[in-house]
Amino acid sequence: MTPKTVTPVKKKTNNSFLTFILNNEFFALGVEKVLEIIETSEENTLTNLPKAPESVEGVVNFRGNVIPIVNTRLKFDMPAYASNERFVIMVLQLNIGGVQQIIGTMADKVVDVIEIQEKDIQAVPEVGQGVNSDYIQGVVHRQDKFIMLLDLESAIQSDEIIRLEDTVETEEGAEDAIVEETIEV
Repeated sequence: MTPKTVTPVKKKTNNSFLTFILNNEFFALGVEKVLEIIETSEENTLTNLPKAPESVEGVVNFRGNVIPIVNTRLKFDMPAYASNERFVIMVLQLNIGGVQQIIGTMADKVVDVIEIQEKDIQAVPEVGQGVNSDYIQGVVHRQDKFIMLLDLESAIQSDEIIRLEDTVETEEGAEDAIVEETIEV
């Protein structure tokens, strides 16, 4: 996969959230976690890893480091991307299992950076959400739409990343093959 454009994210305050779309639903996460946004070309091929967790779509080379790309749609029990469907990769720094890790997550489209005040965040309803409510910190109503505030650090379990690291280490020559086939950002 070759990047179409790379957009560094300008960080503001801890009230700033990056909004994005997954399967026609609006989500947001704290902008302080976002390192970059990569818009992909029509060639949506990531380097696949055998025995990787189902939600890990593959890996890419990000600034010389191999990082896993989590298919956020699969993680949230949404329909998978079609082979010709375009997506963006949000490169994030998350605290997973007590360790700061850089990972990529897939989204249909990044919308905007918005300011959200704590007083505007509502509790997650018990029913009606397609995403596990354990992964939602709250809901905000903006311009006739609801935006779910994601807690990706809870959604992406440390055992998934550990299993992925074990897969990379145990596959004979896998790291060399991965570095040669992945994109440079």
